[in-house]
Amino acid sequence: MLVRIAIADKNEEYLERLVSVLEEYKDLNLSVYTDRSSLETALTSRTFDILLFEPELYDGQTALKKDTLAVMLWDEDKGIPATCRDFRKINKYQRISSIYKQVLELYSEICQDVGELIGRRPVVSVAFYSPVGGCGKTTLALTAASKLAMRGFKTFYINFEDIASEDCYLPQTAEKGISELAGFLGSGINFPMKLQSLLQTKMDNLFYLKHFDSPNDIYEMTEQEIGELLTEISRSGLFEYIVVDMGVSLDAKTMSIFEQMQKIVLVEKPDSIAVQKIKCFMAQTHVLNAYGQKMVRVLNFDNGRGADINSRIPMAGKVGAVQNPDSAQLITMFSGNAGVSFVDALLS
Repeated sequence: MLVRIAIADKNEEYLERLVSVLEEYKDLNLSVYTDRSSLETALTSRTFDILLFEPELYDGQTALKKDTLAVMLWDEDKGIPATCRDFRKINKYQRISSIYKQVLELYSEICQDVGELIGRRPVVSVAFYSPVGGCGKTTLALTAASKLAMRGFKTFYINFEDIASEDCYLPQTAEKGISELAGFLGSGINFPMKLQSLLQTKMDNLFYLKHFDSPNDIYEMTEQEIGELLTEISRSGLFEYIVVDMGVSLDAKTMSIFEQMQKIVLVEKPDSIAVQKIKCFMAQTHVLNAYGQKMVRVLNFDNGRGADINSRIPMAGKVGAVQNPDSAQLITMFSGNAGVSFVDALLS
């Protein structure tokens, strides 16, 4: 969806800096105005989705067309004219990426949901699951997401662990997270735009959200809500791959996620306790009968001796142990390692 934005400000240096960054977002169509007369002419003759303005150029006297959102660029050092007090406001002097996200978030709340995009490439959703704690599941999930992004696929990583560990690898600067997004399910807002306004970016083509605002948020979501959330993310049109990092439980919420996935990566570890847990999982015939055809196995911390596990689930790859890993560098190291071949199974 292309969002048409009129930006009105007298400060040409500020405008140049603002527009140079906003132009990098391909979902925006920008028009710039530096005087009141040209702005008023444009507002009466053209259609904009958003007017981003400073009060010196727009004071609310010129009527806007229906469904145009007016957002004031607020300078904290200046007062707010009485005619502008009812407008939405965002801080003028902040990171431009933050301005972009705040504008989209405000607009998403008045813009109707555009629904599923027809004719686009189907989204591939991949879950990383293991009944074994400490098997490196999050590391492999983020490695897969990073490698997919490096290959040019728009990839979204989402963590459904009860207590997440992705903050060891990804910066967690957002104030809003998954629970914020889940709260808008069924509200009639433009869900793709709301999602886009909350996304954080680690690298080109890799996107993620902050984990739940508190560990209890995962328990407050029902399996139906989790399924609806994943469905809405898939149909948003923003991504080609969705990588889901799951917890170790095997409950109704886990089954709900399995149901949504095209592929499920079962992460194993070769030590005796881990092998026993994997064997117990393999004994859950109702799970394997329902979802086994979606599954591939990956052996992490491979020591070359293998593991005594008989399964009809194919082995997609093995990843060797890393001595004294630094979490800040681990994903980058793995992502550049051509030997992490299990990602190729996600592309087939």
